[in-house]
Amino acid sequence: MYQIAVCDDEPDICDMVSKAIRAWDQNVKVECFPSGEALIASYGSFDAIFLDIDMKGMNGIETGKRIREVDCETKIIYLTSYRDYVAGAFEVHAFQYLLKPVSPMQLRQILDELFRYVKKADKMKILDFHTSEGLVCLDTAEIYYFEFINRKIKMVTHQGIYWMTGKISTIYAQTKVFGFSMPHKSFVVNFLHVKNVNGLDIYLDNGDKIPLSQKKQKEWKQELAIYLSERLEHQRREGTR
Repeated sequence: MYQIAVCDDEPDICDMVSKAIRAWDQNVKVECFPSGEALIASYGSFDAIFLDIDMKGMNGIETGKRIREVDCETKIIYLTSYRDYVAGAFEVHAFQYLLKPVSPMQLRQILDELFRYVKKADKMKILDFHTSEGLVCLDTAEIYYFEFINRKIKMVTHQGIYWMTGKISTIYAQTKVFGFSMPHKSFVVNFLHVKNVNGLDIYLDNGDKIPLSQKKQKEWKQELAIYLSERLEHQRREGTR
């Protein structure tokens, strides 16, 4: 069941948007908030947030920034009577920007578009990481490997390199279920990106080479074989649907 928040200091707008959402799907859980402060104070987990920009107290842009500090996945749809806030809305990676007055038909169209994206994202495996650049949300398929170096963890991804503090063993525990392995005490690698293994060298499809511990060589290669077998079986099942 989807959960959607509506945050607007105009009760009529909250009521109209809530009714349009429930008319679109009566199973959706909708919560209304009269201010950004109220939304932040009781923030839970929402698939989407319809957020007014021009509110008393904490405006919608600041509220969106606060939300992004703890949740980079929820889709934010801004509602406003002014065009001047568009640049600010992009700062928090808003999904859409609607000028008031908004019609129920517009809202239904947005909801249709919105949840096509949500359903697609559900098929991904998203993890959150607290990096030196702030909270980063990544699909596990975009991560190549982690390396513990100089008492920090380097995360090498399709987008670039991020740095974190913590233990490499904690990273392994967090990612093992998503097809990651630990071929060396200082590395956690994504099996998905292993291109070739030659002796004690593991070659990845991004061109990097990481070491394979001699002590872990036999165990790790068995893990790789099991992963490849399960992946081929999954692809076979998907192909027969």
